[in-house]
Amino acid sequence: MKGSSHMIIGAATGFGVGVWMQSSLVEAALFTGVGAVSALVPDLDVNGKLANKITVEKKWLILFFAAAGLLLALYSYFLLFGVKQAAGFTASVALLMLPRLFIKQRMMLFFTGALVVYVGWYINEVWIMYIGLFILFASVVSHRTWTHSIIGIILFYFVAAEITRAYPINGLLAALVLSYISHLLADMKMLPANKKGTKFFYPLWKKEF
Repeated sequence: MKGSSHMIIGAATGFGVGVWMQSSLVEAALFTGVGAVSALVPDLDVNGKLANKITVEKKWLILFFAAAGLLLALYSYFLLFGVKQAAGFTASVALLMLPRLFIKQRMMLFFTGALVVYVGWYINEVWIMYIGLFILFASVVSHRTWTHSIIGIILFYFVAAEITRAYPINGLLAALVLSYISHLLADMKMLPANKKGTKFFYPLWKKEF
């Protein structure tokens, strides 16, 4: 199922929580937005809509390595001699060329997660650190595995619990978790739009539902 469809289902789930909890109009609107985002979280394990939105673009990292390579080349030319100069030039060429070949967008998602963890630690916000840790986790697992399972739901629950501890709004936890679960339900094979299903019991049982 496409990311836009998951967003609509997640938004409807969040809005439904607002109606069920008899929340204010502002809170219902908040739950609707939160639901739309939470429903995209399981697809952080692939280059989906949310992953591409939050990921630092690789061109900036490539630009950083290119600048470092240029500075190293200048340093080697003016201040080094002989073998050290040759080694410096070799390293500068590697910094200029290799990042273009080996840095992928999924790798940038990992760097993004690490940056979010650092920011959370720096400003002493545990919920931001938990979000960063989930991003890190999603960046290293295969698509439709861990994040699309009961284990993924449990891990996201801890993230959602920290968010609601920081922002204790009645119904927010339900909007976050149920919208996440809506993604897994919408990816089930029983729906004609899906060629593959959801491995709820991964990794213990890899059957698709």
